Amino acid sequence: MVEEVWKPQLRSGPIIALSSQLFLPTLKLKLAVLRVLGKLVVKLFMRIRWNTLAWSIFGIVFAGMAIYLILNPTRTGVVPAYRFASTHWWISESMYPGGTHGFLYLPQFAVLFTPFNLIQPAVLSEILWRAMGFGLFSLALFRLASVFGSTNSPVQLPSPLLSQPAFSFFLIVLLAVPASLASINNGQTNLPLSACLVLTFLAIRDQKWGTASALLTVCLILKPLALAPWLLAFAVFPSIRLPLLAGLPALLLVGFTHPNPAYAWSQWVEFGTKLFHSYTPENLRVSDIFGMLEKAGIPNNLSVNSISRALGSLAALAFVWIRFRRRGLAEGSWALAAVTVLVLTIFNPRAETNSYVLASPLLAYVAVSYFLQASGTKLPGWILSVICLGFMCDGMSKTIYLATDVWLKPLLVIFSIPMLLPMPQAWAAPTSPPTSKPTKPINISQ
Repeated sequence: MVEEVWKPQLRSGPIIALSSQLFLPTLKLKLAVLRVLGKLVVKLFMRIRWNTLAWSIFGIVFAGMAIYLILNPTRTGVVPAYRFASTHWWISESMYPGGTHGFLYLPQFAVLFTPFNLIQPAVLSEILWRAMGFGLFSLALFRLASVFGSTNSPVQLPSPLLSQPAFSFFLIVLLAVPASLASINNGQTNLPLSACLVLTFLAIRDQKWGTASALLTVCLILKPLALAPWLLAFAVFPSIRLPLLAGLPALLLVGFTHPNPAYAWSQWVEFGTKLFHSYTPENLRVSDIFGMLEKAGIPNNLSVNSISRALGSLAALAFVWIRFRRRGLAEGSWALAAVTVLVLTIFNPRAETNSYVLASPLLAYVAVSYFLQASGTKLPGWILSVICLGFMCDGMSKTIYLATDVWLKPLLVIFSIPMLLPMPQAWAAPTSPPTSKPTKPINISQ
């Protein structure tokens, strides 16, 4: 009886071994596939969550602004000056009254603002105008965060379950949006200008010269001060010169979109006169480096002021030129971005407290690059985070606003310069040339 029971067991041994050899690898493969799919699902969920949180911040801010305008339709900020110019353009009356304030834009702006001027009721126009600027700003921050998702990015997140572009987008929004509150409140063009400048720097980094030149032309319409980055880009990057020149006829054509060319020309003349007088220190409350010094009791000498700005512009040109020539396009595009922030804020003779939305996207980007780096200190990231949140000082309370008006924001930008000028590692584009020289091959026969 023992043999009859034992013999079948002996015969089943090879069968069990053979089946285990066939089944176990298949089971391991299925488990590996499930693990990979599980990680992808979790990563997708995390990406959706971070993006949802970021876009929710934009939605809450915009909804709050819209409700405020509906409840306070007379608190329109600077938009009435835009309406004034657009209305007077089409009835052939002067857009540039006397004084150093009022409408300080190219005639093209009055033409392009016409659709918003025609929208009624006026509060709806106010909301849609801000929606355009805030929408461009959110797009610029989204594109800026996508740099962290490039395949060659040396930045690594603390957890592999986090999506680099989504998580960095959330962090950049947290740091950059506070500075935008003043601009979205009064409807200034600083908000869309900040967005167009960020998109310009990204386009130059990616060698999209036509896109970059079109954006720089739009920047000129949004603020004449954008002539500074326009000239810097034209002087430093040879590939953008022809596209920039090709955009000038279209720019001039828009500036003469009027039934009476003689009237259009007269507005160009008045614009030049108004712009020249607007930079005199008459009744100005400038929030730049010289306004900061004047707030501290140091006299603001006009000659020293002008010479310092001229020297600063030359230094900016030299800095961008050297970085581009010696270190490549990625370094050159970042240098252009950094000096543009400095020129349009602390060296801007018409800088206002809401002008610092021009600095917040890049400072937020640098802060996030420090937070997400695989090694090294995170302290610069925390310092820049405090600076970004400090840009919200004029909206915290009237007491804080009065205590920090004019001097705090330029001081914060000055503190950020050592961290702003070096290019973050994540900014390096895939097309950038190697920074180190290739090593010579070793001849083993020697």
